[in-house]
Amino acid sequence: MRNLTIIIITFLASCINLQDNSNDLIGKWECYHKELEDGTTKSVDAFSEEEFEYSCDGITIELNSDFTGIDNTGIKFKYQKKDSILTLGNRSYVIEELTKKQLVIRNYDPKGINISNFRTKFKKTD
Repeated sequence: MRNLTIIIITFLASCINLQDNSNDLIGKWECYHKELEDGTTKSVDAFSEEEFEYSCDGITIELNSDFTGIDNTGIKFKYQKKDSILTLGNRSYVIEELTKKQLVIRNYDPKGINISNFRTKFKKTD
């Protein structure tokens, strides 16, 4: 009986921790770094052959407690977090890190057909 009680308490504590982690998503997030999955931050333009650095282009997203969000261009979307997959509108991402102040996501491609998967880092601004 004692072992069963310990297992139940551990399970409930982990559920509470997962809920708290999901609440960390709520707020306004500003992109500050973008790189390829392998850590590469620069590339060469195929036409001009000039080197450029990957940019966030001022990306900000605001996620609300009712599972809706809005980006910096005014586009509204619904979001969902299931395990470590975050779906923003019709795009899915793997959550690599989620704290109260930082969100790191990577493009999620279950079919493995994307040529480049980006990792994007956000900081909470509110």
